[in-house]
Amino acid sequence: MAKIIVFHFTEEGRLPKLSQKELDDIMKGFYEVLKEYPGVKFNGTYVDENGRGICDWEAPNPEIVKDIVKKVLGAPPKDPVIAVKRVL
Repeated sequence: MAKIIVFHFTEEGRLPKLSQKELDDIMKGFYEVLKEYPGVKFNGTYVDENGRGICDWEAPNPEIVKDIVKKVLGAPPKDPVIAVKRVL
């Protein structure tokens, strides 16, 4: 598995402020869809107060993460989705 990062930094890609119920509903959606992708792991979303941030995944490639996000949220990510390697 590769470490996959989904960025949220452009105006269109930033995450809006959501209620705890909205966040819980999104997570339920991810858990449901992830049942179709054994071995893929969603490690979390990290954002600042302006909605800029990243989502951290473990998956075979970025395309699978894009597919999962599209199934859950109805659209693929607006910002880059890349595979990264740890160097330090």
